[in-house]
Amino acid sequence: MRAPLSLNALLAATATAALAGCGYRSQMVEPILLSAEGPIAVNVVSFNGDVTVTADPNLPWATIRMKRQATHGFRRHAEAKESLANIQYSARIVPGERGPVLEVRTWTTDKEPWFQRAHVDIQVPTVDGLTIRTSNGTVEAWDIRGTVDITSSGGDVQVMTTLLMVQPVTINNTNGDIDYRVRIGSTARFDCHAENGSVDGRIRHGRFIIHNGTNDHTLLATLNGGTNPVRLTTVNGDIRIAVVKAPTDVGSWRVTP
Repeated sequence: MRAPLSLNALLAATATAALAGCGYRSQMVEPILLSAEGPIAVNVVSFNGDVTVTADPNLPWATIRMKRQATHGFRRHAEAKESLANIQYSARIVPGERGPVLEVRTWTTDKEPWFQRAHVDIQVPTVDGLTIRTSNGTVEAWDIRGTVDITSSGGDVQVMTTLLMVQPVTINNTNGDIDYRVRIGSTARFDCHAENGSVDGRIRHGRFIIHNGTNDHTLLATLNGGTNPVRLTTVNGDIRIAVVKAPTDVGSWRVTP
């Protein structure tokens, strides 16, 4: 499993961006720590920016970190720095239909929100259910389980878990790839389409039946007789699917699984 990014590493990245001299300014916000005993669903709605969700049963609580970023460009350094204060976020645990939900929201009051990002990093003991809405950023989910519903744009979406995936999954992306890597024994009724892209897969284990209508851009298939829909769609990107023994054992560069 990939080790979560440490706070010191995030702070170092922040300092580097601030000194880049390219009109980019960034700032770490004080982390929020919340008690999170037992399985918890995660629900994130962000106006712009990366979202990373990592489940680690060794963690004693949930930690939510946010990095403000402004990308105003050349000769607008002062404006970029000043605008950071307009980016805010909240994190709380609320009751849900099936149990507690970690609800994270980011927003901005800036007059030029398209120059801003709120990068969110969430680390929790157990994730059972994930909902994410963001744009202009990547989405990464590690070692989660349960129902997944992700809508994003302007970056790749990566769901990689060593836990069984037997619930519905919906991922919609624009201008970015989708990587979906799960462990042996997972089930699915795949309905995948990559407009202006391709759908590739490595199904090393399980009963995998490809249905009529499948081509380079579309995959219609059933994994292990699953009835849980797994709908993956992207525009201007590729879709990669893998069912392997070690779904999270990947490097920085991801090609066909």
